[in-house]
Amino acid sequence: MKPLHINLIKKTPVNYLRLILGVVMMAATIYINFFSAITRFQPYQLIALFLFGVYYTIMGAGLNLASLIFKRYITIDSESIVMKTGIFQAKAESKWNDMSEIQINITAIRIKLKDGSDHQFEYQHLHKDTIHKLKTAIIHQAKEQGIIIG
Repeated sequence: MKPLHINLIKKTPVNYLRLILGVVMMAATIYINFFSAITRFQPYQLIALFLFGVYYTIMGAGLNLASLIFKRYITIDSESIVMKTGIFQAKAESKWNDMSEIQINITAIRIKLKDGSDHQFEYQHLHKDTIHKLKTAIIHQAKEQGIIIG
């Protein structure tokens, strides 16, 4: 089975209102700074307006700034399961050889290791198709490795 990689950061749809608002903010900044006789704005105010316009344009285009900086994912391959479920949480890697049991519940997957520790991943916030792919990949790999599925 080929490795499964699931990105857990939600994709943002294109928001045309935000996109237009950002372009208008940037255009207004350029107009006021170079072509207008209005002098009541300080340079730091114009810079702030322009940066807000850039931010709104990026968010309106559907680019999530958190996905550029932070990573949240699950990777399942023939050797291990690697989970980084939170932006500020450490990466948890569980080798198939170290697992004793996998419990698949309605809202979570619990991986019990031979040393007595366990990892839990709650997946109720994921899309149904992603949950199905995740469960299928885990069950398939667990059966290949001879791990008890509960």
